[in-house]
Amino acid sequence: MTNINKNSIYKIERGIPIPSNRKRGKWVDLASRMNDYDSVVVKTPNECVNMRQAIIRKGKKSSARSFLNHETGTNFYRVWQLPVKWTSKG
Repeated sequence: MTNINKNSIYKIERGIPIPSNRKRGKWVDLASRMNDYDSVVVKTPNECVNMRQAIIRKGKKSSARSFLNHETGTNFYRVWQLPVKWTSKG
């Protein structure tokens, strides 16, 4: 058992951040580098959902579309980051 000195004075410190052992995910990192109207291509529907969620958590809107790669016959997805008050540029 530890003997605590009753006369010891503890120093109170404020503003010390709690260290985080969580690493930012690749989608959060990618979304943090995007500007409004930037887009990224992902391969699977699950990656599309993850990317869109990272953009939404950032406080922005997102849009995604599925495209067919005619050379391989497979789908890919493009995800855009949009501003909160999005209006069509066209």
